[in-house]
Amino acid sequence: MTMSTMNTYMYLVKPRVNALKNMLLVCIILLSVSACIEMPKTVQHNKSLPFTEIAGYKFHTPIMGNEDDPVVIVIHGGPGVDHQPLKYLSPLSDDNYLVFYDQRGTGLSPRVDPSQLTVEQNLADLNLIVEHFSQGRKVKLIGHSWGAMLVSGYISSYPEKVSHAVIVEPGILNPESSQAFVDIMSEYQDVSRIFTLLKYMSMYPFIRKYDGEEGFDYVMTKLINRESSGPPYQCEGQSKGNKKFVRAGYDAFNQMLKPVMDDPSMFTHDLTAGVNNYTGKLMLISSECSLIGYDFQEKYHINKFPPQAIHVKAENMGHNMLTLNPKWSVSTIRQFLN
Repeated sequence: MTMSTMNTYMYLVKPRVNALKNMLLVCIILLSVSACIEMPKTVQHNKSLPFTEIAGYKFHTPIMGNEDDPVVIVIHGGPGVDHQPLKYLSPLSDDNYLVFYDQRGTGLSPRVDPSQLTVEQNLADLNLIVEHFSQGRKVKLIGHSWGAMLVSGYISSYPEKVSHAVIVEPGILNPESSQAFVDIMSEYQDVSRIFTLLKYMSMYPFIRKYDGEEGFDYVMTKLINRESSGPPYQCEGQSKGNKKFVRAGYDAFNQMLKPVMDDPSMFTHDLTAGVNNYTGKLMLISSECSLIGYDFQEKYHINKFPPQAIHVKAENMGHNMLTLNPKWSVSTIRQFLN
């Protein structure tokens, strides 16, 4: 071992090992009484959570506003995260019936067999949500990131059911942008995440289990809540904001995005096929700082949308502009929806 390697071990590896030993010791002591870590329960195990049961499945559905107002459905990112950071859009409930929901197998919605975690099922679920809350009226949709991908696919398949669509920085809409997205993300693999992953994985045995998925959900939740600034998603010096994800759904990520990250050709969908049949209003919002922001959307996506689409640039913002700049986001979206 060279001196340089020894120094790296002393200042980086050894403190991590000692910290892990200390955490494990505490957990072993507490394990004699109960599991150390309690993950948030889904609606399956926490009856106090709001939910809407549709077609035999209980979606976690926090709802705000007057049901007589126009229906606005918010579709969160991922796949595999939850709606919590998008709660900053709650002021829109002043004049809209605002529906948040955790997608199947994610957030505080119940865990399901991995075979149900597909793009097709997510689009079918969005249609169930629309049908349930619309009461025959056209709805307005807001989708961020992965949620923007679902909104794009939805208005392509059900153009007659939506009056306004807000599509916020989708990562992938077709095989071409799948390859471009993965190429960009591959340049920002952080080796230090391996140590962080090992730290969180070491806690797996000490997580209380109810539905059996809490262990990997815990690890993923910790990873996605890590603070980071700069490329590929953020502006330099900008964090993700104070509102964190509550519980990730690892299986959803593992089934729908991880295979694409390993092989971009696995994404065979064209989520804009049929979108030219959509005659409602459409706004694409993209950030200045994100590497899948304004320039990326101009190159790969905006020309796939119908001619009435407008493209708004979020100046000095990154991918999480809805969370980090809620005042601007709410004002911009409210003006469009009205």
